[in-house]
Amino acid sequence: MDFYVLKKNNELIAIPADEQDCKQYLDNGYFYIDKVAACDETTAIRRTKSQYQRGIRVPLMAIVVAIPVLIVSWWQFTH
Repeated sequence: MDFYVLKKNNELIAIPADEQDCKQYLDNGYFYIDKVAACDETTAIRRTKSQYQRGIRVPLMAIVVAIPVLIVSWWQFTH
């Protein structure tokens, strides 16, 4: 089943993918985040959170690796 994941005040909710219901939520101040296939609302929210965490994790790991490499490179060239 498909769900629309919506956000309001840092709260995620998942509703069945019905355009009329979604429009009512959007009119009440919710923002559209994603459309997710899941078996229930909880799973839809969990999948959405994991997608966004993966998107943040990759650049963060690149920074964590790049900083020591830059420090060691700088130290090698200056000494």
